[in-house]
Amino acid sequence: MTANTTAHDRIRTGKEYLAGLADGRRVYLAGRLVDDLAHDPATEGMAGFLADLLDAHRPGGGLAADDGQPLAYSLADSTAAVHARGRAFARIARLSGGLMGRSPDFVATVLTAWAGAAGHFGAYQDNVRAYWKLARDANLVLTHAISDPPGDRHLGPDARGETQTLRSVRSTAEGVVVRGAKMLATLSPFADELVVYPFRPLTEAEADQALCFAIPVATPGLTLYSRPSYAAVPADDGPLASRFDELDAVCRFDDVLIPWNRVFIHGDVETANNLRPGTGMTAYAWHQSAVRAWIKAETVFDLADRCAKASGRDRQQVVRQQLGELAGIAETLRGLVVAAEAGAHQDEFGHHTCQSVPLAASGMLHARLYPRAVELLQQIVSSGLVMHPVAADEDPESAAHAFLRTYFAGAGVDGLAHGRLLRAAADLTMNRFGTRQVLYERLFLGPPDAFQAKFYDLFTQHRDSKESVLDDLDR
Repeated sequence: MTANTTAHDRIRTGKEYLAGLADGRRVYLAGRLVDDLAHDPATEGMAGFLADLLDAHRPGGGLAADDGQPLAYSLADSTAAVHARGRAFARIARLSGGLMGRSPDFVATVLTAWAGAAGHFGAYQDNVRAYWKLARDANLVLTHAISDPPGDRHLGPDARGETQTLRSVRSTAEGVVVRGAKMLATLSPFADELVVYPFRPLTEAEADQALCFAIPVATPGLTLYSRPSYAAVPADDGPLASRFDELDAVCRFDDVLIPWNRVFIHGDVETANNLRPGTGMTAYAWHQSAVRAWIKAETVFDLADRCAKASGRDRQQVVRQQLGELAGIAETLRGLVVAAEAGAHQDEFGHHTCQSVPLAASGMLHARLYPRAVELLQQIVSSGLVMHPVAADEDPESAAHAFLRTYFAGAGVDGLAHGRLLRAAADLTMNRFGTRQVLYERLFLGPPDAFQAKFYDLFTQHRDSKESVLDDLDR
């Protein structure tokens, strides 16, 4: 480096990221091995977006701190720093309209929490700090794989065979050898590295499953089996799906060697089970996801509002009421982020984090509010979701071009521009991409009813003691 080179300048370009996808990773997409994620029609849109996102982190992109490091990796020393991190989350989320549930800044926040409370990892704490610095300096595209296979998790190894959950099988001088499977690794086909840790509480008899580590996706023995792509061909017929389908995959570990310097937990059930409270990671991760939920709600509102204005439905009272409800959803989620950041405080590890109750409320409500937002979008756009101009109609030589350009013309837009809005709305309401988005948000924090019960405990635990008119009943 020259004297004028900063850490920011070392962050690779988007072009370098795309070239790096040809690293020998084994990604099967609907049964076929994908040779080139950067140029395959099913994956090139998402890969291209991630490349653009990396370029946005370079000088002038607005997604880094003063020292040139991505803000998602910052350990905040003040309420102002927490707010700055939140605005970086918002800028990242707006690039995808909040449609990327596993944008790389999510796992970045998890690593940052771990680094800020590295003592929790005992003998492996230096590994955690070193990996956090590595990921931060390179601005790695990260995701995680934490869920176990869907079969009966209580069956023994012989009964479960290939579907057994991930576990260590032996240790060597080089590292830990692991075997089994993890899911639901969203974004993993496009990631540089995979971060693995337990999702559910473990018993002492499951010490071989008490694992936390990080490895490159191209590691020998690791195979990803992805669901089919929802990207549309041609891309203009699915303007959102073609750019933001992250893919989800089952990760199969076939005697994969995890080098010792990439191991964070090994065989320690207590450390694994206390990973979240022991590092304060939920306050970090929930901050990112709450900001994304707010931006996603704004995206649905903006799309519904534009469609309503183009069709003239914005003058109908019922549609105005529906738009008002959508606006209320967006404002509720925004307000919870504001409240959480305003309540930022120094945690037990000496760093500033958001107030957790508003963040948890955002997660709990978003699981219900996002499906409702999509329902309102369906009602507002109505039959336009089914019948609208498609990409082929943009061609002046197509038989329907002139007719549809006039027939679907609206306030301030011709029929083809109106058609682009309607295709985007159909992406979120009618297609597999949109259906997956609804399911993803419903289950983002786990089973909704279970999280509601957890929120009750969190709310009552942190609620200040206040006098109430109900106190008079006890006198």
